[in-house]
Amino acid sequence: MKFTILVVPYMRSRHERVQLAGSDPARFQVLMNRIKDQMQFAEALGYGGFCMTEQHLQIEGIETTTNPLFWNYFVAQHTKTMRVGQLGMNLTAVNPVQLAENIAMLDHFTGGRVFAGFSRGNTPRWVGTFGQHVGITSTESDKSAADERNRAMFYENWRIVKELWTKPTTSIQGSFWKIPPEMKWTFAPTKDFAPHTTGPGDTLLEIGIVPRPLQQPYPPVYAPFSYSMETVKFWGREGGKMVSFVSNDKEHFMPIVIENYLQEATAVGRRASANDAVAIGGHLVLGRNAAESADIKDGFLELFNYAYNAPPYNVPVGRLWEGSRQQVADEIGRLREAYGIEEFFLWHHVGYFPDDVEMAMLSEFAEAVIKPHQVAVGRRAKG
Repeated sequence: MKFTILVVPYMRSRHERVQLAGSDPARFQVLMNRIKDQMQFAEALGYGGFCMTEQHLQIEGIETTTNPLFWNYFVAQHTKTMRVGQLGMNLTAVNPVQLAENIAMLDHFTGGRVFAGFSRGNTPRWVGTFGQHVGITSTESDKSAADERNRAMFYENWRIVKELWTKPTTSIQGSFWKIPPEMKWTFAPTKDFAPHTTGPGDTLLEIGIVPRPLQQPYPPVYAPFSYSMETVKFWGREGGKMVSFVSNDKEHFMPIVIENYLQEATAVGRRASANDAVAIGGHLVLGRNAAESADIKDGFLELFNYAYNAPPYNVPVGRLWEGSRQQVADEIGRLREAYGIEEFFLWHHVGYFPDDVEMAMLSEFAEAVIKPHQVAVGRRAKG
């Protein structure tokens, strides 16, 4: 099994009320050190991956995940084997050529430890600000005109990223982007070493990125997922793995998701399993004893209902990794057995609870699930 930590960083702690915490450079330095220390600790415990969502302009100090690619590079510098990724990078309000280059460079800088996650964006303040040049804002999957434009942009940008990763040069004339735009390109090295990229009159025909990814054909791709069957079918065709944080009471939806994903994969000639389709995520609220666990859960729910299950997001609380060590281990085992899934994500706050509590949460889950799994794998290896 694989276990990846979705770090959700905070520059304000529980019960702390301070203006513009996200704008404070000193607080950001504290956050950097806490993330570094916790991810080094997590790697030693056996966690295999680190990732973040993408948010910007979070001046309130809540979920300050500005530029996950920089965070990936930072964590990779301070760890040895831990994979680093995103869940995910916005693929609507950005320049897809630049994003393809940036992730490819990160893949090289980390020695192939990168996974790439993509999302359509659910935060109007930053998505609308960043995407104003293409008329894009955040999405609520409501089939509105804005939602359909957002989805069309996502599909086109993914095609651009994928082709730039898999082909030395390419040309895509889409609805939103012209790759390349119409122009003349007169450059002697092009005529000598890439002559097919220009045409009569030195017209630019194709472009390519430098570098292409170290992992071939490209890094593993993930996407956050709630309920959209259109998203399921898209990633079934394209080969991305969805990460679902849906709660137990919505779990009846999971077999339908897996079935539709596998049908789409088969239709395009992809061999896939349930483990290729979905990873399961949960919010980590496991403490060192029952009282601490209850306090962590109370603090988490207080925060979630204040900042997430409220405008502009209105996201319901999903699955919780909660209870005793044995209860968490049993839940992981049940999900693994029921759906054939081998990869799990943990939503983990850094900076919200006291540092020793956040460290203990990582340790408790590792003692409950990761270490017993390592022991079982070792026994099987010995025969």
